[in-house]
Amino acid sequence: MRFTKHLILTIITALAATLAVACTPSPTPDEALVEMYQEALHDAQALTDSAPGASALRTEHADEITAEIERLCGFTDDGVLPESCTFSVPAIAAAPTDDAAAHMMASQEQILGHLEEIPTESVPLIIGHYIDQARLAPPAEEIDIPEGISLKGEDLTRAQDLLAAEYAAAWALGVALAYVSPDLTDATQEAIDRHRGYAAVLRTAIDPFADTAPSEPGYDLTGLTEPTDPDTALALIREVQDNAVTSWHNAASVATDPAWRLLASRVAGSTARDTVAFA
Repeated sequence: MRFTKHLILTIITALAATLAVACTPSPTPDEALVEMYQEALHDAQALTDSAPGASALRTEHADEITAEIERLCGFTDDGVLPESCTFSVPAIAAAPTDDAAAHMMASQEQILGHLEEIPTESVPLIIGHYIDQARLAPPAEEIDIPEGISLKGEDLTRAQDLLAAEYAAAWALGVALAYVSPDLTDATQEAIDRHRGYAAVLRTAIDPFADTAPSEPGYDLTGLTEPTDPDTALALIREVQDNAVTSWHNAASVATDPAWRLLASRVAGSTARDTVAFA
């Protein structure tokens, strides 16, 4: 049998394709996310009696992490999860905790400790879990600037934008304070003080890398509710707080400097905790 050049090339191409398929490793679950899945399950178990709401939240987080693991691992053209993507964790029950606050704070630190281990595209989800849990955890007494923070490029730009946003947030809440119901006066003033504190942290973080702009005498409420009574004042407060959480979450999600990501995550969580009084 004579082999033409065309036939030989066809055979070589087919063999190469077969070998490529055979040598392609099967997808496997991301190990760091699997570990986080197990930690979420343990949190849910430990908090079942002492903090049922937090327990339910961590169960929900475990389900979302499972979905993320499967999404990253991939599905076949028929929508079936490859067998290599299935996973299980040891069936070890966590002991109940009688100090839910301490447990949740430790859990939050675990979450932050994984941010540099997980896939970049999973970071927004996991920071979202940190923020969710912050709403149920004790408020942070103080936010320290992580060692080695380096603000450059887009990280620096976002930090500067957040500084301006914190100034504006404190000002807007000051406007709302004149109309807010008496039972929310103290919470509103505390929120104002917290935004001023976040601005101070940002100034300290930015200062070694760029000049920091001072607060303006006044800002506007474009896109926000104009307060005229307690109801509209509360609406404005919620908008300001929700916008702040979103802005910090976004900054943390796309941060390139690990220390900046950590700081932005902490402030996002702390701001989320500040919103609880106005829920």
